[in-house]
Amino acid sequence: MAQGPRAEAMSREGKGTQASSEAGRSQPLSWSEVERRVANGGWFWLATVRPDGGPHLVSVFAAWAGTSFFIASKDRARKSRNLEADSRCVISTDTGDLHVIVEGVAHHLRDEAGLQRAVDAFQAVYSWPTRIQGSQLDADYGAPTSGGAPYEVYEVTPVKAFGFPTDGETITPTRWTWPSSIAQQAASPS
Repeated sequence: MAQGPRAEAMSREGKGTQASSEAGRSQPLSWSEVERRVANGGWFWLATVRPDGGPHLVSVFAAWAGTSFFIASKDRARKSRNLEADSRCVISTDTGDLHVIVEGVAHHLRDEAGLQRAVDAFQAVYSWPTRIQGSQLDADYGAPTSGGAPYEVYEVTPVKAFGFPTDGETITPTRWTWPSSIAQQAASPS
C-alpha cells in the first residue's frame, strides 16, 4: 500500500486575514477527507507546460481512484502533447467549501492493467462506459469538445497538494507532501 502524504497546517496569520493568531482551527485537514471529496467527480482544471514554457489550462474529465487521477484525452489535444513533452502538471477543483490544488506527475498509460483501472474509475465516478481498444480507450460518446474516441489515458500521481477554505475559517489551510520516493517513482516511466 502506498504511503500517504504528510499534512501540514498553513499559516492563517497576516495583514488583512483577521486572524491575529494561529489559535483555533489549526489542525490540518486529513488527506482522506480530500480524497472523499474529489472521488465524487465534478469540474476539474488541468494546467500543463507548453513547449515554450508557457502555461496551458483546460477543463478536464478527471476521475480520482485509489491514489491518483485518471484523465482521458485525444492524442492531438494540446494537453496530451504537453504531457508527452513534460509530465509535470496541476489539477484543481472546487469542492464547495474547499479549493483543492494537486501538483503531480502524469504517466501515459498504455498497458492493459493500467487502462482497466482507468475504465473502472471513469465508470465509478461518472458512469461513463469506456473500453480498452489496443493501448487507448474507446467510448460510444464523449464531451463535444473532446474530439471523440479513441482516447489516450494519463494517470496523474500527486507529489504536493494544497487545500484552501473558501470562507477562510471552517477548514484550516493545509499543505500535503508525498515522500520523495513516491514522487520519483511517479516521474519514472514504467
